Amino acid sequence: MTNKLGVHGLVFTDDWSETNAKAAIDAAARIGFDLIEVLIFDPAATDPKLIKRLAQDAGIDVAVGMALSREADMSSVDAAVAGKAEETVERCLEISAEIGAPALSGLVYAGLGRYTAPPTEMQRKLVSERLAGLDRKAMAKGLKLGLEAINRYETNMANTLDEAGDIIRAVGSKNMFIHLDTYHMNIEESDIAGAILRNRALIGYAHLADNHRGVLGTGTFDFTTLFRTLAHIGYAGAYTVESFSPAALSADTAGAISLWRRSWDSADAAAAAALAFMRVNLEAARSAQAVW
Repeated sequence: MTNKLGVHGLVFTDDWSETNAKAAIDAAARIGFDLIEVLIFDPAATDPKLIKRLAQDAGIDVAVGMALSREADMSSVDAAVAGKAEETVERCLEISAEIGAPALSGLVYAGLGRYTAPPTEMQRKLVSERLAGLDRKAMAKGLKLGLEAINRYETNMANTLDEAGDIIRAVGSKNMFIHLDTYHMNIEESDIAGAILRNRALIGYAHLADNHRGVLGTGTFDFTTLFRTLAHIGYAGAYTVESFSPAALSADTAGAISLWRRSWDSADAAAAAALAFMRVNLEAARSAQAVW
């Protein structure tokens, strides 16, 4: 089994003008990644034809992620706000198809930001109904739709793998998947292996970030358990590293994800270190299966 290894675009830049996009995509390919993930905050600022051309020239695949805002919140009881969220996800699906990505995933079910109350049963029902319609549109385009479990400070709807899985089970979709992220798991999961095993049939994509989102493998997250458990369930999806620093990002983006410290100075060095870490740990996890 060979898992594709990827790098998040924000490792290199949050400016997807042609010059910066080319530099990021070329760097990812040169370092040895199989794919680069493009994160869509604003569909109008994303040029799918440019991204597709640059990726093809570099010989690298593209994954597409997204995050809704509180002004376009799928969980809102305000029909106008929810409608804007549905329109945004639909446009991101179109962009994913135009790029040639296999899926769209991320925070597709609620707005990014701190909520002050848990979701109501009505909100959960509305999210499931709205996602069901969007999932049908995804399938019509030959795309899968993934839900990323995000920590409590950035959403209230799906903080754990179980909660993301519950939404998918409520929709009743065989096309949707769980997008796990170790940064958020570090905050929310009490049992990494258990969470993965309970949702083994739904896990389709993995973000790898340490607890501090700095250089991968220099923090406290238990990557040994993560890699071994995913190898045990036969996970065949991609692993994409998220290692962020204000050195590569605008002040607005760094502030949005609370990057107050300079994690590293060289994006290329951080990405190369992450790729080496991923390869070593994947090989160790595969070897360990003989004694699971």
